[in-house]
Amino acid sequence: MEDKKQEKILNKKDITKAYIRWWWTAEISNSFERMQAVAVCATMGPILQKLYKNKEDLVAALKRHLIFFNSQAIWGGLIHGTAIAMEEEKAMGQEIPDEVITGIKTGLMGPLAGIGDTLDWGTMQTLFTAITISFGATGSIVAPIFPCILGIWLFVEGLYLFRFGYSLGRESIRHILSGGIVKKLIDGASILGLFMMGSLSAMVVKLNTTIKFDVSGKDFIVQDVLDKIAPGLLPLGAIFLVYWMMKYKKMSITKVLCILVVLSIVGAVIKVF
Repeated sequence: MEDKKQEKILNKKDITKAYIRWWWTAEISNSFERMQAVAVCATMGPILQKLYKNKEDLVAALKRHLIFFNSQAIWGGLIHGTAIAMEEEKAMGQEIPDEVITGIKTGLMGPLAGIGDTLDWGTMQTLFTAITISFGATGSIVAPIFPCILGIWLFVEGLYLFRFGYSLGRESIRHILSGGIVKKLIDGASILGLFMMGSLSAMVVKLNTTIKFDVSGKDFIVQDVLDKIAPGLLPLGAIFLVYWMMKYKKMSITKVLCILVVLSIVGAVIKVF
């Protein structure tokens, strides 16, 4: 047991500090390009500096965590705790491919966001808000206390989940490495990640055509036909177009966005969209 403790580079204080940084930054750096990625790097920064003394390794680690990330802030801490455990094992010489770390983050951020949104925002926040309103309607000075209680509850809940993710992640990685199932983990995480990104794309990308023809006195609406063939066919086409431009034409995000804006304007003017 003592040898196991000596192997650890990080301590409980490091994990707590990382969580506090995540607590304060999770929702203040959101962008459509990377969402919470900058906050993730702010959270992981001191941890990675302690783990990687070589500048090249540190830069590579920061780049790993600068990819798109979006999850519920409280339950998302489970992911960061696990990622920290994996980074620690990697820093100590374990052969952990970058794809494992990024794949687990991508694969878990959606499901955990669903759990967190349901429990914290959909249930706890609604409950405490209802209690606050009921007391506030009567003019009771007790009313402002309940939002404070909710804030404390969420902070403690997030801290526990963050620490739990670190502890669970450390043990899980040891088991995975000893069992020789890294490739299976990469494949599974990649499939889950692609599935979640596909689901998010289908929900976020909205594209319909307004094209219609007059056939024998009846309107032939193209969008209705496309929906019968495969709902969401146009959004899927838009996603593949963006993928093609970035993957094969090596276009920057700025160029892709400009092209999409121009296509949208032209399409609206000629009444295609």
